[in-house]
Amino acid sequence: MTSDSEEFTFDLGADAKATMVLCHGFTSDPASMRPWGEHLRGEGFNVVSPLLPGHGDTWQVLAKATWQQWYRRLEEAVDEALALGRPVFAGGLSMGGSLCLRLAEQRGGDLSGLVLVNPAIFDDKPQGFLAPVLKYVMPSVASIGSDLNKPDVREKTTSRTPVAAYASLRRLWQVTRPELARVTVPLRIFTSAEDHVVSPRNSAVIRAGVRSKDVESTVLPRSYHVATLDYDAETIFSGSVEFMNRQLVKARGVHD
Repeated sequence: MTSDSEEFTFDLGADAKATMVLCHGFTSDPASMRPWGEHLRGEGFNVVSPLLPGHGDTWQVLAKATWQQWYRRLEEAVDEALALGRPVFAGGLSMGGSLCLRLAEQRGGDLSGLVLVNPAIFDDKPQGFLAPVLKYVMPSVASIGSDLNKPDVREKTTSRTPVAAYASLRRLWQVTRPELARVTVPLRIFTSAEDHVVSPRNSAVIRAGVRSKDVESTVLPRSYHVATLDYDAETIFSGSVEFMNRQLVKARGVHD
């Protein structure tokens, strides 16, 4: 694991506006979140970005990890964020968005809002449902990482995708999607027009399923799946700042 793959925290102290928990995607690591986190720090926000169990290592190590372990680490990161004493938001890319949705279902009262980038809640690939069986005969498949339109950027991922871990990810979707109606926190969703990993229809399913009254969506015209490192990254960064600032103003109005 390289140093920029490790989890990171930016604590600005009492002057911070709020804290954002940033969750990376499947087979990736916090390096995909770091430019976003650094932008948020520059705009006055604390940032907590955990490394999910099994990630940032070999695919064989990731193969032993489960969605419950990933979710538990995200919960721990939220607790770390709450300990900083400021309002807490959560943001996630792909599977990170899946985990953030589960978090909003279970602990929505701890969150001031979610920012989701190409979030996943189902897989329309016909072979996906075979993963629980395939893992015994085909332990890994080619890497799904680094789906970027930018030719000079690479995402840090495992060298291959472990089928057992992917099967566990599908179980996360299976428990999260039926309970989307429990999500009531404000949502900001960014969806790439062209994504070779997660169908953009996932975002539409999420919008239709949640009961949040404040949902804003943006299409990213020039980015593929790993949009936080792609051409439209600044749109995500500035849009999330605007979203969080707006939610904080609304919260102050309620409490005044």
